[in-house]
Amino acid sequence: MASEIIDIVLDPTDLNAIDLSSVNSVCRWSSNFRFFELSAGEEHYRLLAHVARSVRRPTIIDIGHFQGLSAAALSLATEKTVRSFDLISSLPSDPSVPTAIHIPNVRLEIGPNYMRDLPDHLRTSDLVILDIDHLGKSERDIFKVLEEAKFDGLLIVDDIHLNEHMQRFWDDIKQTKYDISSSAVTPSCHMQATSANNFLHWEEPPTYIRPAA
Repeated sequence: MASEIIDIVLDPTDLNAIDLSSVNSVCRWSSNFRFFELSAGEEHYRLLAHVARSVRRPTIIDIGHFQGLSAAALSLATEKTVRSFDLISSLPSDPSVPTAIHIPNVRLEIGPNYMRDLPDHLRTSDLVILDIDHLGKSERDIFKVLEEAKFDGLLIVDDIHLNEHMQRFWDDIKQTKYDISSSAVTPSCHMQATSANNFLHWEEPPTYIRPAA
């Protein structure tokens, strides 16, 4: 698929106007639910919902499902399919408990085969969320798959400053990248992204470092 320009404006006022309440019911069981509806600048879920709605291709890839809160936020782009992956399940054993996998446009795959299937999914995606073990090696392995597949969308990476492994992983990325966890806060951020050379990063709390034109 030919590269397209992805033009995204991150404005705190607009982000905080995003209503997450329609997916609250599948997140309430989570120990992290208290963070889910915090404002932009405190948590990243509104950011995810906004970016998911802004990209154009039909598949969103969420690597690191955990308790499914990110998948739930991404699912607010209702016309897209969220393919969420993890090595092990952290969901309740009781299937009657509502979780993100009950959202119609979320597909969860558990186990190591997602690395085999990832290149196929990348063909219809321009957004990948990467939030896994934060040890650096798995992040590098997935990054290599994206490069080999000539992925031409946005990669959002969590916690790049968490430890030396993640910091080194981030520092070693040569493509154009935006660190929106900077302490240099400005009212909004404007990005134009195209090709595989664009990487977004959030960290809690996310802040916005490039003013809109």
